[in-house]
Amino acid sequence: MGQTLEQDLKTLATARVFFGHQSVGKNIIAGMEDLIGDYPGVDLKITADSAEIGEASGCLLHTAVGKNTEPLSKCVDFARLIDQELAGKIDYALLKFCYIDVDRDSDVQQLFTDYKGIMDELINRHPEITFIHTTMPLRHTPGGLSVWIRELLGRPNNSKLDNIKRNQFNQLLRSSFSHSPIIDIATSESTYADGKRESFKTDGQTYYSLIGEYTNDGGHLNENGRARVAAAFVRELAQSIRNHP
Repeated sequence: MGQTLEQDLKTLATARVFFGHQSVGKNIIAGMEDLIGDYPGVDLKITADSAEIGEASGCLLHTAVGKNTEPLSKCVDFARLIDQELAGKIDYALLKFCYIDVDRDSDVQQLFTDYKGIMDELINRHPEITFIHTTMPLRHTPGGLSVWIRELLGRPNNSKLDNIKRNQFNQLLRSSFSHSPIIDIATSESTYADGKRESFKTDGQTYYSLIGEYTNDGGHLNENGRARVAAAFVRELAQSIRNHP
């Protein structure tokens, strides 16, 4: 029997979690705070103050790490915070990249190699911490007649090209960490309530995009999007905690 959202939130309230992110992460946190407001019986502390995580049996600490468009800086900053400030104070840790960290010109294989190398080192240095991986958020890929005409004329669709690279990074992560806990943000961003996916095809391959109804600017989550993605985030994080107590 599956767990309810309230039970999942209560599971999170028993663990000490560190979440490094940037702006889409803030959207997810806002969505989680909205969810908690619907369940007055849930005592889940969400804070950006690292001093609080050592004072509670359960706490979700979140903070911005690194700099957007410089994904390696996020890995380095995430590792620094764990090594210098959070070791011994947390049970779980996860780092989320932003969609803006990858575009059509990115070397996603090199980025993944860098990410995996730093995460492997952290795992070796901190065996007491369970590291949870997250897929990279996507952007919305506009469609319609004007887009179709531009593509018919042979003009590059940069929105699709950017999302292809993000999809490729996510597939590397899913394949390499198939036996590790993963929170699949990209899948929740691209999945409708009925289970259908927002997708496009290029050269016979299927790739996924952020659902248009989940965003107002093509990348960040609006109220609808953050509710959907935050609920999936809570469910998958709680499952990771239950599977790796």
